[in-house]
Amino acid sequence: MFYLFIFILTLILGAIFTLIVKKIALYFRVVDSPDLKEGGRKIHSHPIPLLGGLAIFVAYFLVLFIFSGKFLSGNLHYSHLIGFFVGALIIMIGGVLDDKYNLKPYYQIIFPILAIAAIIFGGVEISRITNPYGTYFNLTTISFISPLLISLWLLGIMYTTKLLDGVDGLVSGVSGIGALIIFLFTLTTHYYQPDIAFASIALVGATAGFLIFNWHPAKIFLGEGGSLLLGYILGVLAIISGGKIAIALLVMGIPVLDVFWTILRRLLKGKNPFRFADRKHLHHRLLDLGIGQRKTALIFYSFSLIFGLSGLFLQSRGKFFTLLILLFIMFLIVISFWYLDKKKIQNSLKEESNKLKLLLHICCAPCATYISINRLKPYYDLTWYFYNSNLCDKEEYYKRLAEVYKMANKFKIKLIVEPYNHEAWLEKVKGRETDPERGERCRICYRDRLLKTIQLASEKGFDLFSTSLLVSPYKDAEVIKIISRNLASEYQVRFLEEDFQKDNAYTKSQELAKELGIYRQKFCACEFSKKK
Repeated sequence: MFYLFIFILTLILGAIFTLIVKKIALYFRVVDSPDLKEGGRKIHSHPIPLLGGLAIFVAYFLVLFIFSGKFLSGNLHYSHLIGFFVGALIIMIGGVLDDKYNLKPYYQIIFPILAIAAIIFGGVEISRITNPYGTYFNLTTISFISPLLISLWLLGIMYTTKLLDGVDGLVSGVSGIGALIIFLFTLTTHYYQPDIAFASIALVGATAGFLIFNWHPAKIFLGEGGSLLLGYILGVLAIISGGKIAIALLVMGIPVLDVFWTILRRLLKGKNPFRFADRKHLHHRLLDLGIGQRKTALIFYSFSLIFGLSGLFLQSRGKFFTLLILLFIMFLIVISFWYLDKKKIQNSLKEESNKLKLLLHICCAPCATYISINRLKPYYDLTWYFYNSNLCDKEEYYKRLAEVYKMANKFKIKLIVEPYNHEAWLEKVKGRETDPERGERCRICYRDRLLKTIQLASEKGFDLFSTSLLVSPYKDAEVIKIISRNLASEYQVRFLEEDFQKDNAYTKSQELAKELGIYRQKFCACEFSKKK
């Protein structure tokens, strides 16, 4: 009845603090905005409050301190509790800062390392490890072994929960299951530890209270601190329960192996595994198969629950062989997705060969990038054409061209660049220097660039042509369309009749440019528009 009371208490506290933290996050605008670019890792469609881990932290440690007598009823001392708490506090401080200011990876790692130092200085140690034959490795003879193992274990489990946090309710649910398994394990006759059982059931309640609002569709996210915190608490519980790391590994087996495979995969590609991000995690792959967030979370829950419960009935050798089964399952998963990727590439190449070829004149990277990756590239064999001799000087020309090169490389878009010839352009608009914006000078400029575009399209065998000039509301879109249609009838290359301004595309293109760090100019192009 006491454990049931603790579960209900922390569940209620977790839910109440989640509502409070949600309001705080919204008030201070600590939210996770969706990805606007193609292939983005974030899958939500509107801003979601962060800092959810703060609610779990407050609910969990409030109960731990109120009932500290239960937590310290075994072999644990007050210094262990303080070290445990200080480490969690450091993680939450770092998490709040990261959620608000989006810290660089080399700053983010500081807080987990300090948290590990806190738990070690608090007196937590690993004195022995059970081997598969049921005997023990004594670690007390070499002083640095325990801190080293604690550091590696906690870093591994923290970054597992951090990288797993990509689906609503996934990390909070799996962590709650992990705590539940440790709770059941420490209530068995052979391993009876009521102090650890109390600490574990409190975590089950706190995560359950948070999961009410984190289940899909999520009203709040864990945030950086929350995803690390749950791995930290699980890792510490596994240590202070007498080194029940095998139990935690059975629960977190698939996520841990997914992280290991992610690191190996990125290293094989020559990428820094801790600075490079992609959508190749197992939960992303399941989502790409159309399984959905809820079913994806339930699949992970099932693995954690089944293999975690198996650990309750197995001895050391049995747990070792079960971990090997997990490894084999992960191997099958990797092979399956490798085969699916290979088939996808083959189908993609087949589809690419059937796509209509589109030559898009681009005035600048901000206007071109959003429509290209969201509206054009999925349906057309797209090539960018950078012809902008109207730009006021070489400095501005190369500044814009540099951004175009970066975006073309980033999103794998073919690019053709026309040499800069400002003198020839000035000759074409001679006598029109004082025309107003959208006046005759601009119409001459539109036609010059569109003419060069359709001539190239005709020469290179493109099916369609268009221009990113149509994205900006500051351009005369109707005049551009009329010129394009007239040229299309003359050169027999179709003009793509697409409204590039619909669905607030210009605003979204500017938001994406800001997110990607693209240079955004404050004037149209020529020296005359710059003066105005």
